[in-house]
Amino acid sequence: MDARVSRFVRSLYFDVHTIESVKPLEIWNGFREFDDPFEKSGLIKNLYKIAIPLANEHCVGRPFEWHSQCAKATVSAVLAFFRENPDARIFSRFPYPPTGDADEKELYRVVKAKTRALLPGPADGAKRTNAPPRLTKTERLSEGVFPDGLFDFREMRIVDNEMPYIIFTDKEFRVIRGLAIVYLWLIDLDAIFLETLSENEVLPAIVGEYRQFARKVRKENPLTIQGKKTDARALLVHIHEKLKYENYLDVFETAHRWFEQARERLGA
Repeated sequence: MDARVSRFVRSLYFDVHTIESVKPLEIWNGFREFDDPFEKSGLIKNLYKIAIPLANEHCVGRPFEWHSQCAKATVSAVLAFFRENPDARIFSRFPYPPTGDADEKELYRVVKAKTRALLPGPADGAKRTNAPPRLTKTERLSEGVFPDGLFDFREMRIVDNEMPYIIFTDKEFRVIRGLAIVYLWLIDLDAIFLETLSENEVLPAIVGEYRQFARKVRKENPLTIQGKKTDARALLVHIHEKLKYENYLDVFETAHRWFEQARERLGA
């Protein structure tokens, strides 16, 4: 079991941090086999992949703490909705595993539409009347808001399963992937993901292994500022400083390169 948990967690970590490539079959399996800790973890991972871009759009102009709270609250709401009556809400419509392209896209649309509907509070930028609950135990990594929509996922068109094929230059792709990776640091995805796993009683061995592995990845982060390894707080300050100049995109290329190196070195 230990070896299986270790391999599973390594794959889980790098998969959830890519944001794109939602796997509808894993969503179907997760609800069907909710008592299986591995299937349940995969389900929660995919729901975060759907919820985070929507929460990002929903919270544009808000501190990153709002993004984090909104993503977690939304995933919890989606889980509760489908778990309340999975037969009527999923399996009557998808009685068989969605392995074909049409069924996968349809299941993705169903879950994404419900996720959008369950986002807390109005999405029109008006004063929020139903703010997401404040999280506990989550380290706050940022209260900052970047100008010019720098972390606006509506421009990161790689994150939607239904977007048409778009040609990016290699540099554009690296920058977009790097922006997404840094954004996940700034909202502290690991913390809210671990909270959701724990709240849904995922096998403690998986939660513990994920926590330990996340610390290892961050510790071995080769991203440096003035010769020193940096954490998300230092990176936040660094990006703000870089925004004053024309060369700030190299920060995100570096983050993408770090991620790919870490996945090659530490991945399953």
